Amino acid sequence: MSQQKETVVGDGESAEWLNMEDFSAGIDTNRRARSHDLVGRSITIATADGGTLSLDFADADTVKWVAKGFGWSGSGTDRYEEVPLEGGGFWVDLSIAERKVESITVALHPEKGWALIVHSRIEDEGADVETRVMQTFHGGIIEGTAATLADAPAPTRDLIGKRTLFRYSPNHLYEHIYLSSRRFTWQNLVGEQRGHAATELATTYKLDDELYLFTWREEIIPVGTVFVFDYAAGRSTGKFIGLEGDGTIANSPGGAIIIPFGFSDYSEHQDPV
Repeated sequence: MSQQKETVVGDGESAEWLNMEDFSAGIDTNRRARSHDLVGRSITIATADGGTLSLDFADADTVKWVAKGFGWSGSGTDRYEEVPLEGGGFWVDLSIAERKVESITVALHPEKGWALIVHSRIEDEGADVETRVMQTFHGGIIEGTAATLADAPAPTRDLIGKRTLFRYSPNHLYEHIYLSSRRFTWQNLVGEQRGHAATELATTYKLDDELYLFTWREEIIPVGTVFVFDYAAGRSTGKFIGLEGDGTIANSPGGAIIIPFGFSDYSEHQDPV
């Protein structure tokens, strides 16, 4: 995809669709700060679909990992980012240096024992896939804790009907409308994408009370996301993975203040899929 320069029309609306780098600068302004609480710890996650992921946090920047039983199994020593969640959980993201188009993101709680692994991959142009960024999800538990597989995160419909504003920075304000178990709509109210909106494929898992992992995969540009929404704390933490206009692979942090904005009640009507 070649990089495009936007043309601005009435009320600051961008006339052309933008590439990832055109709107992502500063989108981590309201993100929680990184932490290093997992340094020196070794964690093994056993998933409900029979896989295991072992993580050895060697230092503040490097994690040794071994994945078995997945379609993307392997091992390596890669850079990672750790961000704390409210109540003792963590969002951990690592890029796979030898497989640049792939990343592993984990939401986990070392004491409660739940964990969710998301594997993201940027597919080749022309591949027979729904979107250029494809993802697999693996709910599980941390070995050595009291958790059982019944405690593993699972898909949820809890967000259906919600409307939420996300203030990523003074220059980034987006609205989300959660339509169904497979789709949500976003629109940009403040930012380089002002006036743009789209309905994307999405996946939602419940991690804990008022704590959700939410991802979406864009159909117009090769971009996907992995976010944790903490409605109790009013914060989101996550990242965008995709291709910039020149084909460069980007794994970019993001995070926002969550502002509840309304709800659609389907109880007297047909529920969405």
